[in-house]
Amino acid sequence: MDCKQIKNLLNPYIDGMLTEDVSRQIKKHISSCPDCRKEYIAMKEVISSLNMLASKPVTAPASLTRNIMATITREEHKIQSSWLEKIKKSIIIPKLSFRFVGSAVATTAAVLFFTFTFLFNAPVATPICSSEVQFSLKLGDLASNSVAIAGDFNGWNPEDNILEDPDGDGVWTGTLNLEPGRYEYMFVLDGEKWVPDPNALRFVKDGFGNRNSILEINSCGSNT
Repeated sequence: MDCKQIKNLLNPYIDGMLTEDVSRQIKKHISSCPDCRKEYIAMKEVISSLNMLASKPVTAPASLTRNIMATITREEHKIQSSWLEKIKKSIIIPKLSFRFVGSAVATTAAVLFFTFTFLFNAPVATPICSSEVQFSLKLGDLASNSVAIAGDFNGWNPEDNILEDPDGDGVWTGTLNLEPGRYEYMFVLDGEKWVPDPNALRFVKDGFGNRNSILEINSCGSNT
């Protein structure tokens, strides 16, 4: 099966509606295809969020408000109270009842839900801080033309953050500025091979027979 067929089958695959043989083919494909793997992870997160919304009231996570307010502060956007009042009076939020029909539609619904929560309960804007975190991977005798890092902080995109080995000694390093929070991540060798960080203190199963490394930043300037 090609990527297009795999992506069309991800929803029933997650719901456990496919045969054992087809499920095995999909699992094998997404374990070796970064693009389909990213689509699968995103879809699982959306389905999990929708299940939570269906089972009990959900409030926007604290990090969402901080991120939105930080962006507003950095770009010097000012939200006038009169504008918010007009929005509140003119917008009617309908009650939605639907089953997951596609990652794009469900993602849009989830974003709208949390955005309206923020608009109607907007706190006073306060600046947030970030921590500078250095990642390092020593390959030793294992040759690799490129090493990247992918995780929650960059949408699991193995092309966003490329590590460097300027000395050619097999030690690849890179630095990211991350906000306080919990992140799962892996190193990606030559854009194909996904490996956990041997220097990480904690790990969690990734669902493909491997482990994601865990990074927790409790406050600015510290990480565990």
